[in-house]
Amino acid sequence: MRDVIDSSAPVSGPGTMLRLVREGRATTRAELVELTGLARSTVSQRVDALLAEGLLVAGETSASTGGRPPTVLAFNAGLGVVLAAEIGATRCHVAVADLEATVLTESIEQIAIADGPDVLLPWLVERFDALLREAGRRRRDVRGVGVGLPAPVSPGSGRPANQPTIPGWGDVPVAERLREALGAPVLVDNDVNVMALGEHRLNWRDTEHLLFVKAGTGIGCGSVVAGELHRGAHGAAGELGHVRAPRGGDVVCACGNRGCLEAIAGGPALAQELTAAGQPAADVHDVAAQLRAGDRTALTLVRQ
Repeated sequence: MRDVIDSSAPVSGPGTMLRLVREGRATTRAELVELTGLARSTVSQRVDALLAEGLLVAGETSASTGGRPPTVLAFNAGLGVVLAAEIGATRCHVAVADLEATVLTESIEQIAIADGPDVLLPWLVERFDALLREAGRRRRDVRGVGVGLPAPVSPGSGRPANQPTIPGWGDVPVAERLREALGAPVLVDNDVNVMALGEHRLNWRDTEHLLFVKAGTGIGCGSVVAGELHRGAHGAAGELGHVRAPRGGDVVCACGNRGCLEAIAGGPALAQELTAAGQPAADVHDVAAQLRAGDRTALTLVRQ
């Protein structure tokens, strides 16, 4: 038997119908009636509105159990595109995806976050425009923009915290500036929060709790609790890299504290240790290259 939507939850618009179809829980009007408990006429009215907007499309009819075969409903992933950017310490991963998160085109560029928002944000807009052209799309097709930053971000405001790891970015209205430039809704969050949310929604939707750990130049953890992203006070939940490590000693971290996990196990620390072992590594990307090549010294170091 199908799970019926919690009767205490508001079912007050086409958005509920859209979500159920997107999640694959319903493909016909009859299934939507069964799941929501709404009248058939109400469901049809809301589905018709979604069809008129192009958010849903009506496909081939499914097998009939008697009477006229029901029309199969599907989410129209090609109605628009989403722009996404993961801004790291030394490079930026930029992509254009359809509304089902299928990547249409992408690029990874070497640019340092230390260059500051006045350099990086206009550059990012230019990269988005270039990728839109590659994908055969225009700005008017953009339905939303997602940006991950390697630092805590104030929930709702899109403004990163003032941290020494990203000098010059503190309290900068990143979301506002990109929204003005691109003319679309913009979500800005800690990069590992964005990764955790994407991983949960795309691959582990039925899992109630999930921890996603990112190990790169920095180390962070995104937490999904009871199906929702947990950001904590000031968006600082999951700052795993800045927890004092048992063998951290007095090693100075980029954040200004001593003995942080990131200071002994982050990308720069690993690169430094590899270099000291006679295998030159400038940054975390060189460490990753040696790992992919199966180098024993790099593998041992990372395991430790």
